[in-house]
Amino acid sequence: MINTQGHPGRHKEELPVGKTIAICRCWQSGKFPYCDGTHRQVNAEQGDQVGPAIITVVAAE
Repeated sequence: MINTQGHPGRHKEELPVGKTIAICRCWQSGKFPYCDGTHRQVNAEQGDQVGPAIITVVAAE
């Protein structure tokens, strides 16, 4: 799936250590850049198997 919603190509945000987020990879989320589950519908319609990138912030060593 491509960016048909006009979402910006980059997003920058500082997050606290320990925070877990789900980042959209289908480009169709209404909460972009965060996943809102829209990929389930996209997968069913397109036969894809895309899901979010799950990211947990850890402290630098």
